[in-house]
Amino acid sequence: MTEKLFDQINWRAAMDWINALWAKSLVAVVLFFLGLWIGNVNTESRIAADCKFANAFRVEIQAFTCQRKL
Repeated sequence: MTEKLFDQINWRAAMDWINALWAKSLVAVVLFFLGLWIGNVNTESRIAADCKFANAFRVEIQAFTCQRKL
């Protein structure tokens, strides 16, 4: 059954659709925002790890101490 389905897919039309979507730059915009989100999560996790072990973190040349507020 899967072989019949595999043979019925029009691969040329599928690739044309993917290329048209890519050409309209929707993918580039989505990947840009995905990269921003991943960078933000990475930065937050590094700061949290530095606070947990060293009780301080750095942003470029500025050093900050971590204080928990309740």
